[in-house]
Amino acid sequence: MRESPPTDLNSFIKNDVVKNVIKIKGKHAPISEIVDNISKTLQVEKLYDLREKDKNCFLFIVKNYSKTPKLRYFLAISLANNSSDFLVQIAKDYAIKNNLKLVQYSIFPRMLRIQLLLIKELKQFENYNDALEKLTIIRRKFRAKLDKIKNLVKNE
Repeated sequence: MRESPPTDLNSFIKNDVVKNVIKIKGKHAPISEIVDNISKTLQVEKLYDLREKDKNCFLFIVKNYSKTPKLRYFLAISLANNSSDFLVQIAKDYAIKNNLKLVQYSIFPRMLRIQLLLIKELKQFENYNDALEKLTIIRRKFRAKLDKIKNLVKNE
């Protein structure tokens, strides 16, 4: 008997996205979000490495600070393995234009590297592929811009 397609985001994430991917173990730092000029923290419950399926992608499952929904899902793509203020300034325009968030986050805390992540909140399972494609395109544009800057400096 064939499985029916998922009807909600939670079952889609469990059955399709994280079925055969690596869960990153250990404690993870919370993510902060500013709501009405007040900083709210989102505790990271689970973090999955989606690099087997989608290059440089991660899935954050966080506990919501409000009652509903209980969990929130964020799809993230790594723009840079070592973040800096300069890289944040370059990526900020892309994030603002596309209504995305930039986060400096240590995915693997033992490595002491803070990655620059571009994240998109998933609210419906239908927009997972669209969000993934959007993040990938923005990463490509960001990397192309970095190459231009590198070539300008090299030619000086």
